[in-house]
Amino acid sequence: MPNIIEQKLERIFRECDTHQARMMSAYHKIQRKLPLKPASYLQLNEEDVTHIDQFLFRYAKLQDAMGQRLFKAMLTMLQEEVEHVPFLDMLHKLEKLNLIASAEKWQELSETRNAIAHEYDDSPELMAQALNAIFSSNEALIGAYDGLKDAYQRRQS
Repeated sequence: MPNIIEQKLERIFRECDTHQARMMSAYHKIQRKLPLKPASYLQLNEEDVTHIDQFLFRYAKLQDAMGQRLFKAMLTMLQEEVEHVPFLDMLHKLEKLNLIASAEKWQELSETRNAIAHEYDDSPELMAQALNAIFSSNEALIGAYDGLKDAYQRRQS
């Protein structure tokens, strides 16, 4: 019988799996138009914009689920202290335990995501750059998630 933390982790992994699947579905539908140039950004049709929006939404949801719930749950499972621990310290602990590649890389992913929040609609060049950065960072986000999931599954075996 799984304990409470294992049940919580299973729920978080199901949520993250859904975000990842929908993010990648949207990515594959827009991938042929990448990388974006200012001119190609201006020529995106409604369907393209819908796929980009879906990608961005699911990217953010996956990153939030990982940063707000999965990291803490994994550390709790490993009996590491997480209460009142600053987020950066948790990242360093995850890195030390080889659960994420690097705390610095996670911070870079957050900065990339935050860049898109500025929505440079008045600047196709800046918008194309921000979108290209986030699209190219999806492998790092998925890699971090897959690494955590693999570590959990190994521990369950």
